[in-house]
Amino acid sequence: MSPPKSDPVWRKLAWVILFRLILDTVLLGGTALWQAEAGGAIPALATHLYEIVLVTFVASFVFGVWLSVRRWPTQLAWAQIATDVGIATAVVGATGWSESVFIFMYSLAIVEGAILLFRVGTVGAVLLSLGVYVPAVILRGSGHVSVLTLFAHAGAFIATGALATYLAEQLRRTGERLEESESDLEKVTALQEAIVQSVTAGLVTLDAEERVTFLNRAGEQITGLRDADVRGTPASRWFAALQEEAGRNETEIENAHGERVQVGYTHFTLLGRDGKVLGRAIIFQDISRLRDMEERVQRSERLADIGRVAAGLAHELRNPVAAMSGSIELLRASLRTSADEARLMDIVTREASRLDDLVSRFLDYARPAVPRRVHTDLAQLASDTLDVFVNDPAAVRIRLERELQPAACLCDPDLVRQVLWNLLANAAHAARWDGTMPRPFGRVTVRTGLDGDGQARLDVEDDGAGIPAQDLPRIFTPFFTTKERGSGLGLATVQRIVDAHHGTITPGAGSGGGARFVVRLPSAG
Repeated sequence: MSPPKSDPVWRKLAWVILFRLILDTVLLGGTALWQAEAGGAIPALATHLYEIVLVTFVASFVFGVWLSVRRWPTQLAWAQIATDVGIATAVVGATGWSESVFIFMYSLAIVEGAILLFRVGTVGAVLLSLGVYVPAVILRGSGHVSVLTLFAHAGAFIATGALATYLAEQLRRTGERLEESESDLEKVTALQEAIVQSVTAGLVTLDAEERVTFLNRAGEQITGLRDADVRGTPASRWFAALQEEAGRNETEIENAHGERVQVGYTHFTLLGRDGKVLGRAIIFQDISRLRDMEERVQRSERLADIGRVAAGLAHELRNPVAAMSGSIELLRASLRTSADEARLMDIVTREASRLDDLVSRFLDYARPAVPRRVHTDLAQLASDTLDVFVNDPAAVRIRLERELQPAACLCDPDLVRQVLWNLLANAAHAARWDGTMPRPFGRVTVRTGLDGDGQARLDVEDDGAGIPAQDLPRIFTPFFTTKERGSGLGLATVQRIVDAHHGTITPGAGSGGGARFVVRLPSAG
């Protein structure tokens, strides 16, 4: 099994091969220079040196191929040590054995063993060097070898090995401690990264020059930006709205998707160990839902007050209206009235009826029924409601289109049917042909299905003029209407019912330029 490519053994083997090639090149150049100074002749010594250099180059090539295979690194290390001892022996033998100036090449082979295999490699290289050099010198010296010289060389080999072993072991221990420190640092860094990336608040850090240095995952989700895209860029380009220095602040930003997001944020300074200012950080949170919740609570409180007033108001209004309506009917029956008088009585009766209907609608809005939640398929509910709505006078001259996909939810079918009916009535009014449009029919599209987050979704879209931007914040306000005879309670009641189901209703522009209302309700799953 081969070690990973990042294993330092391979790097050390590669450096040894490179060093051998450099040494051989120097030896080759020195031999050529010596030959040139000798008048160009090729003495026997030069021939031997050329042969040794050639063999060394071939061996280095073989080792390079072996290195590229990346298998058996220990065997490759021993092969290189043995080869270098052999090369040292050949060079020393060619240049006079104990009198050679290249005795140091054995020391290089010993140091190489320490570098590659530490203590084991050093001992092996020393024993191999002594086992080759000492017998060869004794046999080749023919009794003329100085024992002191031989002893000095052998002692030098051993001393070199001892020193190389000590340094190699120290280097290994240092490397191991460094690896442990790096491992601990990586763990701490990974822990810090996990903590920073796991917090639900956005975090952006800036350097002293107000450039972005980091944006965490929550910050990416809130802003729609990516850390890789904003890192190193001026903070004012992306976070210009988050520039207040002191205290906790709130503002509205536009994310990368063009959506408006309400955020709360605060700043703090980043200090180094020496107290020097490194930059600053901004922590920010998406508080849009919190603000929506606060608005709902405030609206509920207002509606609770309205509900208490509504009961008394309905009683005070309905009784006089009923008395007026009854009196008019009695007068109509007992008196002979003219055509103008009869028309006036009809107006009084009609307006009394409209006032009674307005009071009923107001009561529905102020005191809605508690939802009776059952498993309901929005697609089937919408289909049944549309089958009835097509016969309503409001559906005249509109074309109803259905795109109904199954969407199970927990809701009160009667209340959700009321929601759909009100939305259909508004859409039909907005899309209805008024005699001036080039088309004979308006179009209203109803869609059901599951949203991306698993919620049941109901869409009602028309192809009318759409909702004016200045009216959008007020369309759910009680008694706000753009219709000539509208009560202004239809959409307000719709929102009350949706809120009671813990759902949401979102107005917006339709695909054809008209208006679209999207109702999301908790799914049954």
